[in-house]
Amino acid sequence: PALIWLRCSTSAAAALPSSTSGCGGGLPWEQLCSDRGVCRSGHCECEGARAGPTCNEPAPPLNESCPRLPHRAGVPLRADDVRPDEIGIVMAIGDSMTAGYNLEPPFLKEHMGWAFSSGGEPDAFSLATLLRSYNPLLVGAAMGMRTPETRVGKIGTLCGPEEYHVCGLNAAVNGARAGWLHAQADWLEERLGALRPQWEDDWKLVTIWTGFGDIAFGPKNFTDNQNQTSPVPTKVAVVERELDALLARLHARFPRLLVNIVALPEETDFNATIAGVCKVTKFAGWLLGIHFTDMQLWPARVAEYNRMLAQLVRRWQQRACSPKSCSMQVALRFTLAKASLTTAELDPMDCFHPNRRMSEALALGIWNEMLEGPPRGSKDPWALHWTRPAACVEEWHRFTAPDPIEAGPWAPALKTAELVV
Repeated sequence: PALIWLRCSTSAAAALPSSTSGCGGGLPWEQLCSDRGVCRSGHCECEGARAGPTCNEPAPPLNESCPRLPHRAGVPLRADDVRPDEIGIVMAIGDSMTAGYNLEPPFLKEHMGWAFSSGGEPDAFSLATLLRSYNPLLVGAAMGMRTPETRVGKIGTLCGPEEYHVCGLNAAVNGARAGWLHAQADWLEERLGALRPQWEDDWKLVTIWTGFGDIAFGPKNFTDNQNQTSPVPTKVAVVERELDALLARLHARFPRLLVNIVALPEETDFNATIAGVCKVTKFAGWLLGIHFTDMQLWPARVAEYNRMLAQLVRRWQQRACSPKSCSMQVALRFTLAKASLTTAELDPMDCFHPNRRMSEALALGIWNEMLEGPPRGSKDPWALHWTRPAACVEEWHRFTAPDPIEAGPWAPALKTAELVV
């Protein structure tokens, strides 16, 4: 039982009710609670994203477990007045992490239909399915899986017409760097026109998770220079410039927009990426010309990226949302910022991408942050809270966008930073 508790954090405020069937009475090596809960007193207490007697089912839709929420009259005119159930379009921008690569078997696939931000499969637990609980007409959810086209030395490809039905409005590209995200924004604008002719009138949510491509592979696309066998992570200033330009593009061309930017995990054990089978996977990639940067540089660069994101988001909160006008609201989500990630949360093939367990926990954490901000009264509000259930939308809820410096874990170091607005 002690080992199981290591797999499921007990730092959350509450757990879902235990199941009604027994657990823990089998063989010592028996998988308990589907590895998605804790066996206590013969009953499974499931993680917040899971349900069922053995935690092998997604948590029920919020429209089944939450009180009925009356609709408000009219459409909100300001981004800081939008209730999450009033979001009509869900979108995603990022790299393979956002595309759901290696989320579960079969591997070497992008499991977009189960990805944390826009997965729309019936058994998925994602931001899209949580939003769809309140708005069954939600546009943009992804369905199913696809094989990414990743060619060494070439920029990854955006989803083509033959796979539009898979991608929905998930524009993520395997291996993407921050500088590639502008093309993803263009792709979203084009697809929106086809899927929703009056899309400008709807409130839209886009979730952006980027940074690992620049940290792990550097600014070049794998082997643009075939002799570049020791790339270095992209400079923080370069990533900041690209993301600033991306937000400017979104602000100018996507009216009525809510933006989640996901902070990177600073407590990840990056040595896990070269353990066991994953070491073989990395070696095979090296033979194909996929060269990683020095992993010893990753922890410091992740921390630097996060501090840059906090400053960038604060600037855009002040630029895009003023007392006179607020057509875009930007929020930095801290769900992973101080999460301690191990092989239990990563795919078993390359020990680099989130597995389904982590993907669901990420969706759950961001959803609760969207409604309530970082968990109040928590000993560690900036980590994954595995057992905390998804919050119900209340009449007073609005899309939260707390000051990322005041609310985040880097406040002492950043409060004195000079911020240019």
